[in-house]
Amino acid sequence: MSNISDDKLAYAERMNTLLDTYSKVLFCCLDNVTSAQMHSVRIGLRGRAEVLVGKKTMQKKILRLRAESENATPLDQTLCRLLCDENKLVGNLALVFTNEDTNAIQVVLDKFRKQAPARVGALSPVDVTIAAGNTGLEPTMTSFFQALNIPTKIAKGTVEITADKKVLSVGDRVDSSTAALLTKLNISPFWYSAEVMFYIANGVLYSAEDLKVSDAAMAETMKAAISNLTAVSLATGILTEASFPHAIMDGFKNLLAASVQTEYVFTEYNGDKLRSDIKSGKAVGAAPAAGKPAAAAPAAGKPAPAPVEEEEDDGDMLGGLF
Repeated sequence: MSNISDDKLAYAERMNTLLDTYSKVLFCCLDNVTSAQMHSVRIGLRGRAEVLVGKKTMQKKILRLRAESENATPLDQTLCRLLCDENKLVGNLALVFTNEDTNAIQVVLDKFRKQAPARVGALSPVDVTIAAGNTGLEPTMTSFFQALNIPTKIAKGTVEITADKKVLSVGDRVDSSTAALLTKLNISPFWYSAEVMFYIANGVLYSAEDLKVSDAAMAETMKAAISNLTAVSLATGILTEASFPHAIMDGFKNLLAASVQTEYVFTEYNGDKLRSDIKSGKAVGAAPAAGKPAAAAPAAGKPAPAPVEEEEDDGDMLGGLF
């Protein structure tokens, strides 16, 4: 008779179902996150993702059994290696399973951030600075501020802080005096949410920083890279797929300019009409290489500047604009 409880069997079945159903798992730290807050997160993710919490020893056991089974997939073995062998599945982590874009899930998690006071013993996730100004506290509180090395003065019967004072840095542990000070000033400096520590998508491990790289940001980076490649290609005369359309257009402009300057006429690609429009002034800017503007007349009493001998342009037509 099996000594495994029904609850453990049900938990294993659910986790296996989630692993078979979803291709992405976000591992979120739940430190300082309340149960009511997590309930709201589950509702917000309904239909888009599922949240699994529980003992990490149980989760590791399930992952190892999947990796050691005869029908184990490469993904099962990868998850076992990353989460069990490399011991990344530790701490108060919730597993958020999804097939949607991870950035969209991050937006939902951030939506349920809650503000909280600085409790004694908590680690500060941010720098906390008390701004200068009137506190509204009675003058009897002056000694309290002095004990914390916070400069004050009495103004209009209340304590006024005369200069900004940093009381916590990232990673500092909140002591009783700092917690009492922030409480008296009605300051709740911390914000807590289900914070993504890392995530796995299709067997690849990503850091939380990778969530900041959206599809739109990647598209803009690719556009900039293609533009730079095109510019280098045109400048050097090395034809590439990115520069080919621009090279053809530059060649056509040079051919049209030569047609305007000579009696040569071509009918392809509406060349004869373009030539006619340029010569008649209807399309002055259509062929910048067709002619050069006349030099400005010299001012009265000043000698005309000596003509500058132009260097012969021996560049090929494909790089004419550079």
